[in-house]
Amino acid sequence: MRQKFALNNLIDGWLLITLVALPGCATNGRTPTPLADVVASARDDRLDAILWQTTSAEYRVLVQSIYATAKFHLDHALIDRQWTALPSQNENFQNLPPAVIMDIDETVIDTGKFQSLLVKNRARFNSVRWREWQRRNEPDAVPGAVEFINYAQARGVTVFFVTNREHATEPITRVNLATIGIKLPENVDTVLSRNERPDWTADKTSRHGFIGQSYRVLMLIGDDLADFMPEYRAAPQTRVDEALKHEEWGRKWFMLPNPMYGSWEGALYDFRPELNSEAITTRKLDQLR
Repeated sequence: MRQKFALNNLIDGWLLITLVALPGCATNGRTPTPLADVVASARDDRLDAILWQTTSAEYRVLVQSIYATAKFHLDHALIDRQWTALPSQNENFQNLPPAVIMDIDETVIDTGKFQSLLVKNRARFNSVRWREWQRRNEPDAVPGAVEFINYAQARGVTVFFVTNREHATEPITRVNLATIGIKLPENVDTVLSRNERPDWTADKTSRHGFIGQSYRVLMLIGDDLADFMPEYRAAPQTRVDEALKHEEWGRKWFMLPNPMYGSWEGALYDFRPELNSEAITTRKLDQLR
């Protein structure tokens, strides 16, 4: 009830500001934002999540704290030859060179500007819009990410980026990474994209295993359950149960917050993207406790 009251106040405030500003906008020759668009944006269910991630001190403090913790454990992981973050890596890995596996979006690159653009345009994600934004090459770095990567590389750790960006867009992905200050090695492919090989599907397990053949994987870092384990396409409670079976969290596995999108949201409506907005909202309401 308190959230509904606050949202109504927000909408009323925006309406008042818009009504007052309209004459001035017209005088200055600008096209005013249509009143219906202002109201629709305020009612977008992504609004608060995107604003929290793009404006709040809380988000920045949290992600920087996570990366600081990862740096602390990295030094221990390098010394402990029995340390591996891959449950499948259980023999003949002790003398392999060290590596860290990271997701890209909302782990290394902050796509909050793109998410904001979708809300402003009253649009939903699609590959055309996403590729256009990638080509603009205006990425921001997730706070603490570049510093962690530099720290790891300076200690001889190879950092792999296992991303579900399509392989067709990998060249621009590499440019995006370079833009935020990440230097990729020239002698090894460290950007492993979806569909780069026939078995490299959205499930990242096969790519993790590929890296584990040649490297001792010290850490997994991501923003979605899919970055760590294959059991992410399940009902919400099942996802919780499967995640809590693992003891790697906070030492070998590091989850960054992302309330804007992810498999957590798809789980709320049975991963059925063909549903319209009303049906998705109804299913989300059914999940309230």
